[in-house]
Amino acid sequence: MRKILALLAFGMMANLATAQQIPLYSNYFFTPYIYNPAMSGSSGVTEATFLHRRQWTGIQGSPETSALAVNGSLNEEKVGWSIYGFSDRTDILSRLGIYGNYAYHVKITDDISLSGGIGAGYLNQSIDQSAVRARDLGDVFSVVAPNRGTFDINIGLKLAVQNFTLGFAAPQLLSQNVVYATNPSDINYNMIRHYVATAQYDFKFAGEKQVLSPILMVRTAESVPAQIDAGLLYNMKEYGFLGAMFRSNYGITINAGVNLSETLTLGYAYDFSTNTYGSNFGTSHEFMLTYRFGSNKDNERMQNELKRLKLNQRRQKDELEETVDDKLEEFKDSYKDDIQKALEEEKKKMVEELEKLRKQAEEQGNRNNNNNASNNNQGGQQNNQSNNPNNNMPNNQAANNNNNNDNTGSTNNMNQAANNNAGINYPQENLPANVNPGSPGYYVTAGVFGQQANAQRLANQLATQNIDARIFQDPGNSFYYVYLLKFNSYAEADQAKASQLNGRFNGDLWIKILK
Repeated sequence: MRKILALLAFGMMANLATAQQIPLYSNYFFTPYIYNPAMSGSSGVTEATFLHRRQWTGIQGSPETSALAVNGSLNEEKVGWSIYGFSDRTDILSRLGIYGNYAYHVKITDDISLSGGIGAGYLNQSIDQSAVRARDLGDVFSVVAPNRGTFDINIGLKLAVQNFTLGFAAPQLLSQNVVYATNPSDINYNMIRHYVATAQYDFKFAGEKQVLSPILMVRTAESVPAQIDAGLLYNMKEYGFLGAMFRSNYGITINAGVNLSETLTLGYAYDFSTNTYGSNFGTSHEFMLTYRFGSNKDNERMQNELKRLKLNQRRQKDELEETVDDKLEEFKDSYKDDIQKALEEEKKKMVEELEKLRKQAEEQGNRNNNNNASNNNQGGQQNNQSNNPNNNMPNNQAANNNNNNDNTGSTNNMNQAANNNAGINYPQENLPANVNPGSPGYYVTAGVFGQQANAQRLANQLATQNIDARIFQDPGNSFYYVYLLKFNSYAEADQAKASQLNGRFNGDLWIKILK
């Protein structure tokens, strides 16, 4: 019986291109980096997992697999790493392997990340010759090498878009050929390249404490039909998990697990075959034990703290924007109030100046009336002293001449004043170039601004119109004034303002008073 099993085993080795070779697990969704090195470090915590699987318990010498894996991340989860070792035994054939995986995670956007991974390892194939019974010592099965080893490489990719994860991997990439014997005939073990594709979407509930995940895995190899796993996993992170999976051409798997503590999880998977010979194969059992170096609650507290910090940052940003808007509105209101106060103050001063001018005009008029009355009295006395009518003619002629002279002089004075008002130039001391900016006086201004750059922009614009303009800052309100002329009296400034600089300026003008 042993010899028959050995013949069958070697026959399987010679034709293994028609079957898959990588170990089969039912709890692989907790250790995805075993198949895909790009998944290393995805969990964000350092953890160690032990797996033990016994398949087809109804058959003697059925496959039995044990594995130990450690997984973690570095550099703020940008780098993932994992170490994975396994022992896979089927009757007289056994296989030992150890791999080291490296993954690099690139965050493209807040919701999209891309990962690439590579794994390198060593595989050792062994034959338990002590279990082989041969009649002749020269039997071919007694002279083969007991074990052979080879180097192996795995590669993988992972794309994560929000809660969706897509992975692709190629285990046993090199497809090495392991030779056991060449004499009297070739006996070898051909490692074939595998292809593994996975897809998973996480529906999160209760603040991500509960996750419902549909899972799909497709495994295939050269000249081997594809095997499809389709399942559903419900993970209650505080308590444990439940799951079910259908595996094509094999059977159905039920998964269950419980969190023994914050750092320790125990899982179990039960497989039963649904094909024609399922009752002869028996059932399959798989146990999983995972230890996390750092509790889930610590990890959740860290995540909650990060969320809290992000929320506070967002709230502070909103408050800052609101404060800036309020300050801007206050500045606008203050600006309006200051302008209004300045206008009211200047209007008041203008009224005072006009009132002063009116009083001066009244006083001058009163003096002129008194002078005229005095002249009339003197003329009357001279007329009374003369009784000769002929003597009146020279006096009347002189009076007429005096009146004509007075009228002519008055007209000439008025014309001269009109000519001065119609001039296009102002005295040098009134021009901006000869004025000490900010000194006391009456400024004819074209604009007021809160920013010096805006005031300078207006001055430059006026310069293109051949209008000289300068800038000064009022220390009382910190505003910048663009002025065109400066006078020592309000009346002169108001006259220049009213004449629009003798017709040289088309915009609005107003008077700034500095004491």
